[in-house]
Amino acid sequence: MNTTVNIQSNEAIALQHATAAKELVQFQNIQKSFVINNRPVKILENFNLNIREGEFIAIVGSSGCGKSTLLRLLAGLDQDFDGQIDIDGQPINGIGSDRAVVFQEHRLFPWLTVEQNIELGLINEKISAQEKTTRIHNAIELIGLHGFEKAYPHQLSGGMSQRVAIARSLVVQPRIFLLDEPFGALDALTRHQMQNELLRIQLQEKITTVFITHDVEEAVTLADRVVILKPKPGRIEQIIEINLPRPRNRSSFELHQFKEQVFRILTEDKII
Repeated sequence: MNTTVNIQSNEAIALQHATAAKELVQFQNIQKSFVINNRPVKILENFNLNIREGEFIAIVGSSGCGKSTLLRLLAGLDQDFDGQIDIDGQPINGIGSDRAVVFQEHRLFPWLTVEQNIELGLINEKISAQEKTTRIHNAIELIGLHGFEKAYPHQLSGGMSQRVAIARSLVVQPRIFLLDEPFGALDALTRHQMQNELLRIQLQEKITTVFITHDVEEAVTLADRVVILKPKPGRIEQIIEINLPRPRNRSSFELHQFKEQVFRILTEDKII
């Protein structure tokens, strides 16, 4: 059996999928700097990436290579950058209900119930009370928290709290789901379970997903493509397509090879 795993160039991957799902997101020559000690420090340089509709992208790299910054730019939380980010061919203009973000910390309000925390995701949506109730119910069913609608955050486990944060983001029915190391604070077993839940939701809802992680195994297990960033300033070092069917066998030799190749690319430049 041929077990060779090929790393493809950005151009080869783009050509291979030119006739597949349409491109939804386009990062075009993104440049981003911060001012530190009164001096500009470049965080991102010449970042170009197209993301297809329904695709699951994982972005990996060392701390400080610009992963979370990219997520914030796409979310519209930071508009101070050079270059252009398009969704459906139109430049983004701040935050919008077509994008939703989940951070590492669940950021639930302790005085609100699960239902009420999820409802906060709809605070800017002009919908009827009936539609709001339906959406909240559907989100709770989607993340598997039926029966915990009236529970408060202190009554939930870490994994359940993160499920609520995910539901709060999904209740707006976004086209693009952005996750910044959402499982980083969870124990290994809960993390494994949440990864499976995220995949189930992503496949069921066919939602375009951009996932930031330091965990190489997590990246190759979840993603269609893994984008490896090189630091100082952040730029694409390589893109690896994980051309394995789902559900993926986490102990398979093929998946292990992908994991080792990502590690090798990262450690060649001593960035982890």
